[in-house]
Amino acid sequence: MAPATLQVITRGGIVGDRMDIVSESVQYAVGDAGMFCLVPAPMDVPVTPAWENYGSPHGFFRYDLYANTVEHPFHTFSQINDLREKIKTLTREPVIAIPGQELNPATSDRATPVITSFSPTTTTAGTGSILTINGSNFGATQGLVRFVNGNTGGVFDADVADIISWSDTEITTLVPSTSSSFGVAATGTIQVRNSSSETGTSSGTLTIDFAYTNITYSGEKYGAKLVERNGDGGMTFTMSTSICNTADQDAVNALGRALREWRCATGVNWSLSTSSTSSTAIDGDGINIITWDVTVPLTGAVGQATSRYSGCSDGPDLYWFVDEVDINLGDGSNWYYCDNAAGIPFASYDFQSVVFHELGHGHQLGHLNNTAAVMHRSISNSQIKRTLTAGELGGADFIINQSAAPCGPDPMTLLSAPACLGMVMPTACDDAGGCTASLPVELLYFRGAAVETGIRLDWSTATEFQNDFFTLERSADAIAFSPLANIPGESFSTAVKTYGYLDAHPLPGLNYYRLRQTDRDGSETALGTVAIRFGKPEPLVRVYPNPAAGDRIYIATENLEAGERMELVLTDLTGRQVTRQELEIAGPVSPSTLLLSGVDTGVYLLWIYAAEDRRLLRQELLVKR
Repeated sequence: MAPATLQVITRGGIVGDRMDIVSESVQYAVGDAGMFCLVPAPMDVPVTPAWENYGSPHGFFRYDLYANTVEHPFHTFSQINDLREKIKTLTREPVIAIPGQELNPATSDRATPVITSFSPTTTTAGTGSILTINGSNFGATQGLVRFVNGNTGGVFDADVADIISWSDTEITTLVPSTSSSFGVAATGTIQVRNSSSETGTSSGTLTIDFAYTNITYSGEKYGAKLVERNGDGGMTFTMSTSICNTADQDAVNALGRALREWRCATGVNWSLSTSSTSSTAIDGDGINIITWDVTVPLTGAVGQATSRYSGCSDGPDLYWFVDEVDINLGDGSNWYYCDNAAGIPFASYDFQSVVFHELGHGHQLGHLNNTAAVMHRSISNSQIKRTLTAGELGGADFIINQSAAPCGPDPMTLLSAPACLGMVMPTACDDAGGCTASLPVELLYFRGAAVETGIRLDWSTATEFQNDFFTLERSADAIAFSPLANIPGESFSTAVKTYGYLDAHPLPGLNYYRLRQTDRDGSETALGTVAIRFGKPEPLVRVYPNPAAGDRIYIATENLEAGERMELVLTDLTGRQVTRQELEIAGPVSPSTLLLSGVDTGVYLLWIYAAEDRRLLRQELLVKR
């Protein structure tokens, strides 16, 4: 007898040129196997009976049938039967086997893939960045490239279309932020699985600074643009009366702080309506609502952001933009609303940090695998994450500065200080709360960069109240910090203030810097941490114009000496060499020229090597028109 079929409802999807993506929600891919924790779906749908996941992403234990492992955001098992035995112990119920694919199918006698290197070692996801993997035993037939999944902490397969080229010794692939298995590439090792299912894992770690959320439509992937939707250059959020009321004033004030911080850190033109709405619906109704989870109860998540997209066409080209963002927050959570980060009880969750995270999804940032990052997939009790990392700031800038589409709404008009500080709260909930006195310091950013004389650190504040001084600390491992310097602060300020410090003797390699602030009464607050690498800077190579419309392109370089030589190899997407040229670095200002005369129109791969040691400096997907 065939196994019964269950109808399982998940949030999000595509209808015509409209699309929804819901953060912190479970998504299934065709062929997924695992343990599904289901409850009857309360929503009104035309399919009965209907089920939904209990605990959202936490209610699905995905099986890797080849590796015989279990993937889950918080619980991993090295063998699938270990999970089954655990369930038997907890429920005292026997395992009932149903027909399906067997665990850990027999593998062939082919050699296991070996990854010897990959380049670059630090990159971004969903931006068109290309990863080159070198090694052996990959096989002549294309297999799979697997990344750590920022959504779950497990691994996922890049889509077949993401892989640009494959040979027994070298693979080139796009670094994805969406896939048919609903993965987003995050920091961790990478894997190559050949066509016979043998899997090799890298010894090194690929670092993902940020992920730009991509959407998939008709097999193509797109990044959506932030545009004007309110007639005033941006987008306006409206609070539900479920949260905008005097009883929830502390929550409202924490939400307002989070939105103001996001505006000033990123320049995004988001505002709050001065009126509220009685609706609590997470619907595509044209209202960018912020509400408690009255209509859509949250299980397994403390907050959820729903991004709604619309598409427009310009000739054969399709463009997507963010049409609406709804934020749903867990009313039953053990929240901490107060300004003072140092006062959070151990068992509480920081409301401002959670709102900050969901605003990141609305900005189109995906999950990261860095537990200190705002966009990490989860937050721990008593953890404060109110400041974007340098990588997240770079991602927010990358997204908000995407070039305007030739169709659809006008581009978003960006905010800057002090305009970003001018937050107007809804009149129904614009008051002081029980624990919402002004912050000693409202930090706009904390960042650093390696320079010739050391590492330069900069930070800026929006407001300061009873601030005595800042303390800069440094660590080699992000665990044990030592003080570097104390910098006097402002006793009282409502103007933007900027500070800087040069560490003239940084540690070789990675340096972690922590910024702390001390009040005049002696109380302290940790404001943020950044990581900066010191040493000889990596060569930077830029190729333009791309697409190339003429018979030449230009190669601009940084951190390479005039007279050094580059080897440029142009191949088609099958790896066949089209042209090869050796160039001498013209200098830090004058770009070098690569001639494309005789090269047909099409899509190519450009490989740029240091001629002396064949070190790969850059790989570019080049379009010749």
